[in-house]
Amino acid sequence: MYIGKLEFNPVIKNKELVPVSVYEKIVNWKGNLEKDSFLVAEIDPQYAGGIELCEYYEIPVGLGANCLVVEGKRAQQITYAVCLVPVGYKYNMSSVVRKAMNARTVSVAPLEMVLERTGMEYGSITPIGLPDEWMIYVDPLVMQNERIIIGGGYVKSKLSILSAAFREMSNVIILEGVAKRNE
Repeated sequence: MYIGKLEFNPVIKNKELVPVSVYEKIVNWKGNLEKDSFLVAEIDPQYAGGIELCEYYEIPVGLGANCLVVEGKRAQQITYAVCLVPVGYKYNMSSVVRKAMNARTVSVAPLEMVLERTGMEYGSITPIGLPDEWMIYVDPLVMQNERIIIGGGYVKSKLSILSAAFREMSNVIILEGVAKRNE
């Protein structure tokens, strides 16, 4: 399947393009979606950023989504969550995400910890294959497309998944206001 100039193929037949955690999540998928519906494409890592990817590979910007791991703190308790917003939007961590996490403060999670816990690479963190205890807050704007493009876990790859996959994941909350427009 082509999206723009990128050719996507089933992840289950292209194990080398994704980290173990991503591959295992897809191979062991428990929802109604077919495992073959999770697609991956190899990309030039210099175009891994959302806007750059869309421009270089001629993909509509609205199909892309960016993922950010955040750390919430309240007293001595630290929790982690993931925010997923459309390419071209900012993350609304200080109000919407902070309240959803029941945290006093929310900030970007420490990079070393994220990379160690996920087995993923900086610049390509993806919500597929993250620790199950991390909540995933998906802005409804992401859900407007039948299929979206997200990080593949390695900077050399991108996933194309059906947005319906998020409705089948137990740790996902579709949360209005996670994304805010760039001004």
